[in-house]
Amino acid sequence: MALLEVRDLNVRYGEIEALRGVSFTVEAGQVVTLLGSNGAGKSTTLRAISGLAKPASGEIVFDGQSISGRSPEQIVRLGISHVPEGRRVFPGLTVKENIMLGGSNRRAAKAELSREADAMFDLFPDIRPFSNALGWTLSGGQLQMVAVARGLMAKPRLLLLDEPSLGLAPVIVQAVFRIITEIRRRDTTVLLVEQNARMGLSVADQGYVLETGRLALGGKPDELWSNEAIRAAYLGGHAKAAV
Repeated sequence: MALLEVRDLNVRYGEIEALRGVSFTVEAGQVVTLLGSNGAGKSTTLRAISGLAKPASGEIVFDGQSISGRSPEQIVRLGISHVPEGRRVFPGLTVKENIMLGGSNRRAAKAELSREADAMFDLFPDIRPFSNALGWTLSGGQLQMVAVARGLMAKPRLLLLDEPSLGLAPVIVQAVFRIITEIRRRDTTVLLVEQNARMGLSVADQGYVLETGRLALGGKPDELWSNEAIRAAYLGGHAKAAV
């Protein structure tokens, strides 16, 4: 059984159809990447899954039960954590305090959350030295790592990651995607929205391409990479077909 099923999903913002009939599945233990240009509907898809955007029609099924129409708080408690584009770290809180906030939905004791936040630094060693630094002092790459660590504090079965490489230097992008690989190794399923198709496909088990709110095609990473039109549209030219 698929962990997540999106069935004929339609989302509107006023008169604008942001998603039109989108359907796909995410199997447990996979990394699935959604590709597409700006305005294709990638972020809207994640927002609909996490309850931040209300579908006009269609159904979203998580672990066999419909979550359509549920609140974001209810969806988090079911095991879905959303790390939105833009990081959104609280600038006046320390790195550790920001990470601990991710576990607030679990009603765990503060001491337990503190221990778990400390353990996150094993997965994110680059931000360990900044545990007590305020959020506003961090670089973009460090903020991204804090945001992902905060998302993992909810102990999700499914982690939604929206553009984790956006605006980051190439060396930091490599570090972020190494962390995504490690997250999958720890049995957390990942649905990844990414404009950097090369990196997004490098960690994926399955990929889907959205175009103007519709699902254009899907397949294994090597299948998508070998598609001349996909490479031209999303990889910046006719690169050699290889993953």
